[in-house]
This record gives sequence, structure tokens and C-alpha cells, in this order.
Amino acid sequence: MTRRERVLKTLRFEQTDRVPCDMMEGIIWGELMEYFAREHNLETDHQVLDFLDTDLRWAWILYNSPEPQSAPADPPEVKHETYSWAIARGPLADARTVEEVEPHAELDQSCWQPPDFAEFRRRWPDHALVFMPGWMPLFWGACHAFGMEVAMINMYDRPQLVEAFVRRRHESYMELMGRGLESGRGICDICWLGDDLAGQKNMLINPDLWRKFIKPCLAEQVRLAREHDMYVLFHSCGAVRSILPDLIDIGVNALLVFQTTAAGMDAESIAREFGGRLGFYGGIDVQQLLSFGTPEEVAEQVRANMRAFADCGGYIVANSHHCVKTIKGENIVAMCRAARSGTQAKGK
Repeated sequence: MTRRERVLKTLRFEQTDRVPCDMMEGIIWGELMEYFAREHNLETDHQVLDFLDTDLRWAWILYNSPEPQSAPADPPEVKHETYSWAIARGPLADARTVEEVEPHAELDQSCWQPPDFAEFRRRWPDHALVFMPGWMPLFWGACHAFGMEVAMINMYDRPQLVEAFVRRRHESYMELMGRGLESGRGICDICWLGDDLAGQKNMLINPDLWRKFIKPCLAEQVRLAREHDMYVLFHSCGAVRSILPDLIDIGVNALLVFQTTAAGMDAESIAREFGGRLGFYGGIDVQQLLSFGTPEEVAEQVRANMRAFADCGGYIVANSHHCVKTIKGENIVAMCRAARSGTQAKGK
């Protein structure tokens, strides 16, 4: 069975020879590259992926515009203590009209070009190929544009502003996506879509508000990808259990990342409730296990996750996040080896 066949059968909940594995979104970051260069004499990220024998390869959209000018440095008294603090106030914080909002939501189409999909397929004929059309989130984009607190307040006090931003950003993204999907039709197997919707305890946005403002646009994006014969892999970290039925409803094939340490996201109950209807990619924790655990503990977690999905299939082993400098290279090796040596997924 080729790697490509293995991944596609997994997304169809069919029997495979083993569970697929991947590095989350195909990314090898600096500290991890240093480990593989030192311990295994590898020089490039693709050499690392080949060494790990991962089943997917990622084709990222190309950004071809000059880098924007650096923002002025914050004064010394300003401290960004959290990620959300850094987006406490956005450029649309004082916006009061739709006319102010819409131009900010527009994407410059000339900055983005599809990659050479045919070259990717020639280079990796037996891997599942994922089209990554870029990080253009709707909810998180609104948080950046308005500032997180203002965006939340506007959903109640000035919903027309949030609706205008989300709709215009979505329409612009659909144009960008459409060009990439058309170029990748018949070559790519999967389209990645993404947003950040949750923390580790709960959703950042009330699920009903997500269904009102975001879900209809996401459904159109999913439909466009499916119309171009690609499966859809949807990215959100955290505790997103409350909207998993919605993702199934609009045709998402699998969730990335599967953060099993978030509330309500444990592999056993997720597999029981959603197995055979939605695939799950990830599941190997980076905050503790991959950063501070042993290779034996990592292998056992991989095996436990595979056991949870053994009767339904649909699981792809991967690290739950990337670019965390504390992740041990030997634990990444253990993760991929455990996936390769696991028992076959039975499927439904």
C-alpha cells in the first residue's frame, strides 16, 4: 500500500495496513532541525520527513510580495504577557461603519500564487499531497482586525461590522483558494483550512455565535474544496468538541490538530462518539509528553490512541503542535516509529 493510498483510505474509514503518521503541517522548526543534523546528519526538512517516513507532503501557497515594513517597537513599559494581549487592540478597534471595515478585510490577490503542484507530485508520487492555501482565519482574523475584546463586543453591539469583515474576508479568500484548487485539481488530495477557535478549557467564541458568523462561510469553503475533488482537513487547536457535529455537517473530513489534552478531547470518548464520521490528525501532546516524556512513554501514547480508533479508523498520528523548542527529537522519532509498527486500522 502506498503512503497516498494509506492516507486516503484512512480518510474514508477503510482498512489500511497501518495508521498513517505525519509531522504536523509538514513543518520542521529550527531546534528540531539542529537535533536531526547533529544526530542523523540530515540537512533539510525534506530529508527529515523522508527519514521519519511520514505519509503526507505539504504544498504551501506562495507569497510573492515584498515583506511589509516592520512595525515600530513597543515602548519599554508595554509588556505583551499573553498571545491575546498582543491583539488587544486592532486597526479596526474604532470602526463604526461597514465602509471602514470592508477594505481592511480585502486580500491582495496579486501577493499569492499557487505552487507548482505538478513538481510536488513528481517529487513525491506516492505521498498524500496537501494544499495549504494560507492562514486567513475568519474568527481569529476578526480578533486581529478589531482586537479580541472589541470583536467579541461587536458580535452583540455592532454585528453588522463583524458580518461585513467576515463576509468580505471570506469572499476574498474564496477567490484565492479557487485559483489554487483549480491548479491542484487531480494532483492534490487534501485541502487544509484553518482558524483558531478554542483554548484548552473551552471555545473562545460561544458556539452559537460561531454558527451565526463563521459556519456559513466555512461551509462554502469546504464545499469549494470538495467540488475540486479534495478532502478537507480543518485546523483548530483546543477544546472544539461542541462544534464537531457542525464540522461533520458541513463536510469536513478530519480535524487537525487533535489536542487530546484539551477538555473533552480525549481519544477514547472522541472515537466512541465521532469515530467513523470524522477523522482526527494529531493526538500526541507537545506541552508535556513530547517535550518532557521519554521515547517509551511517547510510543505507549501512540499505541493507546491507535487502540482507541482501532474499530473505526480515521486516525493519523502526528504531534499536536509544532515550533515548540522544548520538543525532543528522539521523541519525534519514537512517535513515528510507533505509528509504523502499529497494528492495522480495522475501519468500519
